[in-house]
Amino acid sequence: MASGKIKNIIFDLGNTLVFFDYCYFYDGVARLEKNLNAYHLKKYFEKNRLDIKIGSNKLNIKQVFKKIKKKFKLRIGYKDFHFLYCDIFWENTPMKNFLEDNADSKYNLYMLSNVDSSHINFIDHNFPYVKLIKKRILSYKVKSVKPGAKIFKHLIDKYKISPKESIYIDDLKANIIAGRKLNFNSIHYTSHKRFLKEFRKHSA
Repeated sequence: MASGKIKNIIFDLGNTLVFFDYCYFYDGVARLEKNLNAYHLKKYFEKNRLDIKIGSNKLNIKQVFKKIKKKFKLRIGYKDFHFLYCDIFWENTPMKNFLEDNADSKYNLYMLSNVDSSHINFIDHNFPYVKLIKKRILSYKVKSVKPGAKIFKHLIDKYKISPKESIYIDDLKANIIAGRKLNFNSIHYTSHKRFLKEFRKHSA
């Protein structure tokens, strides 16, 4: 149960609530395309910041598919491509347990994530515990991404929360720094054991 000043827990999604690795996507596409090197696909994806463009709704996954299909002369169909793009996640069991333990506590639970519609729909379907968090600010909906201050301000304004009464959890240091600049009590998620120690300290 919440004690002291903390009323809100704000979760990042990727590598916090669920783990993910885009290499499953690159390797999966390369397995179906004899002439495609997974490393080259990875470099193209990263150089063009396609994850950020999809997450901020500047491009959708169908548009990205067409770009990649043309660039690498792919024969793969969109259905297989889309499945491989989505099937990159796996359960973070300790965080699942933490979330379930706190679902009916006095904490208000929020999600603040750089994510697109394909990924969040896949996660909600395959990892039902994530759906325990109903209040969400998702980058593709607000067309802004972390670590930019704008997406944090969407969260503050929409749900009328005080950063000083909130614990924000994220695996990326840049996002943690951005949260701290806005006075969130921020925990860098690097291991669950360390997270629990920090959480207890903040919520004591």
